[in-house]
Parts: sequence; C-alpha cells; structure tokens
Amino acid sequence: MDILEIKNVAYSYANSKEKVLSGVNQKFELGKFYAIVGKSGTGKSTLLSLLAGLDKPQTGKILFKNEDIQNKGYSNHRKNNISLVFQNYNLIDYLSPIENIRLVNK
Repeated sequence: MDILEIKNVAYSYANSKEKVLSGVNQKFELGKFYAIVGKSGTGKSTLLSLLAGLDKPQTGKILFKNEDIQNKGYSNHRKNNISLVFQNYNLIDYLSPIENIRLVNK
C-alpha cells in the first residue's frame, strides 16, 4: 500500500527561473524506509519541505493516503500526518531543550 505519492511535482524559488524540481514522480510504500541522497543544491531539502507541506508545489500533486494534501490543508497535514526534525534545530535560544519541547504541547 502506498502511503505517500508524488505526482509530476515541479518547484522553483520565487526569484529564480530555474526549476529546483521538475516532473518528480515517486511512490512510498507503508512500512519501508527511504533515503533521499544527492549533492548539495539538488533539491533534497526542498523535496522534504514539499512532502511535509511547508512549501507548495507549483505543479503536480502530493498525495497522502491517496488524497491531495492540499485538500485538507497544509497545516492540517503537518499537524496530523508528519513529524519533522530540522537540520538547523529551530530551537528558541533563550529556552532550554526541555522548555522548547514543552512549548510544542501548549
């Protein structure tokens, strides 16, 4: 069973004509592990941002359990379906790690 599917997704940054991603298609099966690897600047983080609903594809669709994540809303998708670990931590500097975690639960 496919849990996540990317259909013909394309994305480029606002100030660039060059597409970071173009015509991306991929299915992800439930229970399998996947790795996204490649050189710096090839769109790995952009793809993860799109899958998490942090960014919107300019063309194509991202399906979670066969439904376009746009239909129920990107914030709803993040809240109910996705967990993220950011590579640059995104912690509030003046709070301890425990306080940062507790902040999420408020």
